Amino acid sequence: MNASNFPAPSIPPSALLDFISNQPSVKVDFPSILDVKNARFTTSGRASIALALEHADITTGDEVLIPAYHCEAMVAPARWLGATTVFYRINPDTSIQLEDIDAKITSKTRAIIVTHYFGFEQQLQAIRALCTKHAIVLIEDCAHALFGLSSGQPIGTTGDYAVASCMKFLPIYEGGLICSTTRDISNIRLAPPSLMFQIKSAINCLETSVFYNRLGVLGRVINAFFKFKDKLWAYLKSLQPDRQGVGLGPSSSEGGFGLDEAWIHKTMSIFSDRIIRNTELSYVAERRRQNYRTLNSSLSALPDCHPLFSTLPEHTVPWVFPLYVKNPEKYFLTLKMQGVPVWRFGEFLDSSVTKDVCPVSVEYSKHIFQFPCHQSLTAGEIDWMLNKISQIFSE
Repeated sequence: MNASNFPAPSIPPSALLDFISNQPSVKVDFPSILDVKNARFTTSGRASIALALEHADITTGDEVLIPAYHCEAMVAPARWLGATTVFYRINPDTSIQLEDIDAKITSKTRAIIVTHYFGFEQQLQAIRALCTKHAIVLIEDCAHALFGLSSGQPIGTTGDYAVASCMKFLPIYEGGLICSTTRDISNIRLAPPSLMFQIKSAINCLETSVFYNRLGVLGRVINAFFKFKDKLWAYLKSLQPDRQGVGLGPSSSEGGFGLDEAWIHKTMSIFSDRIIRNTELSYVAERRRQNYRTLNSSLSALPDCHPLFSTLPEHTVPWVFPLYVKNPEKYFLTLKMQGVPVWRFGEFLDSSVTKDVCPVSVEYSKHIFQFPCHQSLTAGEIDWMLNKISQIFSE
């Protein structure tokens, strides 16, 4: 069963535009990859990985080490450049297996991607030393982690490059980031997206927020406008030259898994840029941590499952709430069909990743359920979700 067969989630699966106060009750500064000065905004995290590998001159015949627990968006950029992907093991706590990485380094190994899963930071000192020893490019994958400390250093500052997926944390249609504290990336060629895409980016954010009853009176006005949206869209498309199969937006913004080459060398929209620059990040971080703790308190008591992480470290800001479920197929479809926003990172691993390659990755690809804990969820929406989950797991 594919996504089109499921009803739309009854509560928002990701952050929305709204008029809820953006001021935290107690302002706490959380280190963020957005603080890195030498940075460029892109259309997605996967585009940022592609740009990092390209900037590092990765090419045909080179090997790129990638965690066995992955999604297609982490693999496609290396293959786009003709590189060979080699998968390494992770531990049950999602930390990397350094011994397995060391054993898989060859004379052709040019880069390694290390991921901070679900917003929980990897400790990078040892892998940083190993990469320096072998002259391997370290790409710090912060797609799940917009905030945090890694080995005492701000997130995104240990790798030769770091990449982020801003749209996983903020209410934007598209948006990624590539940065580096050691390399000049000002020469990365990026072009602005078309006017059509600029409009689409703004409309999508507004439309999603209105769908979930945000934006108040303004939302109702916008909703009236959306009745004419399809006609406007058709007219605008008629004014565009033949796009030769290029979509109006990157597949990453529509839940796709692949890499759209046409969107690699483009910046994010002006609308998304403004949202990022005007968001109170302390509010985002505090609300996510608060919501995570609420989910943890409730879901820890359920049968047949347990939280993937037993604690929430001081500077960790979660992307989602990952829950290990012992009998996943008993619950996954039921949750989906009842409108609960749930999904599985790494659900479709590369075919070469078997239990022999990494048993943890194969297990987690089916057994780890992700539930939202983002800053836009209301108390009522969280209560509804927790009641639904509890009901389904108790049947």
